Amino acid sequence: MYNSSFIKILHSLGLFCLLLGMGGLAQAQEASLETKSPMDLRSCINFAVQNNPNVLKAQLDEVATAYQIKEIKASGLPQLSGQAQALDNFSLPQQLLPGEVFGQPGTTIPVKFGVRYNFSGTAQLNQLLYNQSYFVGLKAAKASQSLMQLSTFKTIEDLVYNVAQVFLQIQQLEQQGTILDANLNRMNRLFEIAEIQYEEGLIKKIDVDQLRVNRTNLLTEQTNLELSMSQLNRLLKLYMNFPQEEELLLTGLEENEIKYELAPRLILSANTNLRLLEEQFKLNELERKNTLAGYAPGLAAFAQYGWQGQTDALFNKEVPLSDFTSGSWGLSLSIPIFDGGQKQAKTQQIKVKREQLLQDKMYLTQVTKMEFANANEGLIQNRRVLEAQNENMDLAEALYDVTQLSYKEGVAPLTELLNAETSLKQAQTQYLTALFQLKLSELDHLKTSGELANIIKQTQDN
Repeated sequence: MYNSSFIKILHSLGLFCLLLGMGGLAQAQEASLETKSPMDLRSCINFAVQNNPNVLKAQLDEVATAYQIKEIKASGLPQLSGQAQALDNFSLPQQLLPGEVFGQPGTTIPVKFGVRYNFSGTAQLNQLLYNQSYFVGLKAAKASQSLMQLSTFKTIEDLVYNVAQVFLQIQQLEQQGTILDANLNRMNRLFEIAEIQYEEGLIKKIDVDQLRVNRTNLLTEQTNLELSMSQLNRLLKLYMNFPQEEELLLTGLEENEIKYELAPRLILSANTNLRLLEEQFKLNELERKNTLAGYAPGLAAFAQYGWQGQTDALFNKEVPLSDFTSGSWGLSLSIPIFDGGQKQAKTQQIKVKREQLLQDKMYLTQVTKMEFANANEGLIQNRRVLEAQNENMDLAEALYDVTQLSYKEGVAPLTELLNAETSLKQAQTQYLTALFQLKLSELDHLKTSGELANIIKQTQDN
């Protein structure tokens, strides 16, 4: 008889409360790689969040953005630079001067200017006092940081969904494997009985051949299922960034796991895609303000100090080194007057981009409402289908038991028993498929409603 223990396990699917335990990754990771202990859904999600390359890449984008903010802040701090130079004028330039200067009228005399060796050093300090673009740019950089953080969150949300989905598929195939094993064992027993009956002349050879065909079909189905299991297992490893050459052991879902309540309504404010659009709106507005800030004047302070030394001979005490210093400080005011209309054109481009974002928001809002309605309707429908398939499976089990008993007593023919066995197998498969579809509907409902994002956010906050 069909073992329904796995039905209770899947009915008590604790998929969503498991997401709340995403904090214990280190222990789960060590346990899985060192002791080869089986991993439950929570451990798989934890491992994936901590090791998936896409998540790590998104986190590196956050780090890069943080350094970009530091770079922008640094441009508003004092800027100190220095310069040093050593010059050897091994061939001094000459200039022709009138001979009258030297008491030789009517002639020109070449005269060398300067000394052979020149040494100089200069230090310059600049400090930004006021620049509207600087302050707006700093706000834009911080807004970009928020956008990167939200992008990382989106990557994690998608990853959690994908890991949970594949985990569910693996659970479904494992239970299908249990059904197939039970049906195959039942078929092997029938085949043994049929061979004995054929030898005793109670049934025809065609009946034995029909059983052999059914058994071969079950074996083929079992092989295909094992192939699908291997492929899904490798896909789960890919999401988790788990070594492909290592064995990934998974545990089933416990009966005492508590369901997570589904959101009764759509939470648009929690939708990650819409939140990403809102951050882009902020950046768009800051970009507009930054462009307009180009019309404002800028004020900076500067100071410089220098030293210069000259001599015609190095390391010669008889030829002294002549040196002197110089210094200055002041304010620098830059006033934009006319740029040919560049800022105005750029402002119009930013306005067009904002209109595009508005259209994206309107469309995404409608798509989100549609997806939530579909998920909600699918959830209701799949619950009805599951209930019907449950009744159908119970009926198929009862019919098979009666037919099997009649066949053993010689009342029912083998074909009737085969038909009952086929009906039972179909009913079991359809019930399992309906149960799997229900769980996928719950997962889709969680994501489209925004509740999945809230769960992950609460987990991160804790």
